[in-house]
Amino acid sequence: MEPQNVKGFRDLRPREAYRKNEIISTIRKVYESYGFLPLETPGLEYLDILLGEYGEENTKQIFRFKSPEEQQIALRFDLTVPLARVVAQYNDLPKPFKRYQVGSVWRADKPDPGRFREFTQFDVDVVGASSQLAEAEVISAVVKSLREIRVGEFVVNVNSRKILNAVVDYSGISPERAKDVFRILDKLNKIGMENVELELTKGRYDTSGDFIPGLGLDDTNVRKIKEYLALPKGERKKVLTEIRELLGEQSCIDLINLDELLDAIGLGSDIVAFNPTIARGLDYYTGPVFEVNLKDKPQFGSVAGGGRYDNLVKRFTDAELPAVGFSIGVDRLLAALDTQVGRQEAGVDVVITIMEQDRLSDYLKLANELRNVGIKTDLYLGSEKGLRKQMQYADKMNAKFAVIIGSNEFEKGTVTIKDLKAGESASKDAAQREDWLKKSREVQKEIPRNDLVRQLKDLL
Repeated sequence: MEPQNVKGFRDLRPREAYRKNEIISTIRKVYESYGFLPLETPGLEYLDILLGEYGEENTKQIFRFKSPEEQQIALRFDLTVPLARVVAQYNDLPKPFKRYQVGSVWRADKPDPGRFREFTQFDVDVVGASSQLAEAEVISAVVKSLREIRVGEFVVNVNSRKILNAVVDYSGISPERAKDVFRILDKLNKIGMENVELELTKGRYDTSGDFIPGLGLDDTNVRKIKEYLALPKGERKKVLTEIRELLGEQSCIDLINLDELLDAIGLGSDIVAFNPTIARGLDYYTGPVFEVNLKDKPQFGSVAGGGRYDNLVKRFTDAELPAVGFSIGVDRLLAALDTQVGRQEAGVDVVITIMEQDRLSDYLKLANELRNVGIKTDLYLGSEKGLRKQMQYADKMNAKFAVIIGSNEFEKGTVTIKDLKAGESASKDAAQREDWLKKSREVQKEIPRNDLVRQLKDLL
């Protein structure tokens, strides 16, 4: 049987998995410092819970199944709709409910480089708060998370669905077609203005040869949309001035209030910018919408996004529960960070070699002694008895140090520590075998067995 992945799915080997876990751990600490609480929901939901909130064009991307009881179920396509169900289902949750959640979501999209059918999102949401302090909180939490991860320079682009609704009215388009227009505008940065114009009018063929039907808008509709899309981006107060002149102050009142709050917490336009081209493709957004782009890695597109969705919970309950959230695409962020040099690699602190098969209990005791003081320790479990092969294993484990105890060391009550990173550097610098032997001896030292813990902790 040929070992292979299902189309659109992938494995993460230790190096990638380690970095992904590091990203998740960093974000979790930030969100908890803001008072957000953890939540977990199943990967499967009833199909009717998911339908209707993803957008008519995209419902075909939902993975659908039948349960053993012959009920229609599906894999979640995001973490927001399940959150709305949870809030409606459990009345004892605190209100407002500030939650974070990390987990896999699934979309039967066309696989592309960097785009998979299963991917991880890390969400932060506030449910039950109409105040725009909630927008400021989730934006601030995401900004701090990205800074802690050290992603480089980035910008949070913000727009509002209320502004886009005003654009639809300004352009003479019926409100019923607004969501279709938004989904096309959301593609602007990916497909360009020419293709957006084709999808708004007569349609186009995509790169695979499939035909994408157009909305059939007329020249006047499109001209006014393009007039809006030509507004300046970036500096918030300048953008607001232009939007006021074109669409009136009420269209952008949310962003006016948000701008004041962002100023109060020191987030200027260089970090959080207003961008009239941001639309977000999901149907449930009702107010401000956000997207994060890495300034020096535009090829990765949006690495985080979200917005206000005041009506989503009302599908399940009569209670008025406005909400806002932000989602970080962990896998896309991982791909972007993987291009950086000097990121921390997966690995262990120490590999303990096994040189004497009749002293296994002594090796095991030593390994647990190191682990108990927080040193990541791998005890060699293979069948190779030679030191050379065990050192190769330690290199593959990306270990910092090897601890070697043979018969001589046991007799003298000593251990040998070898600095593997320094040894790697020395081997590159050594021109002759004699030089290599000399440098190899320089990167290892014999110390008393009872001093091992202290010296390793100092070295680490």
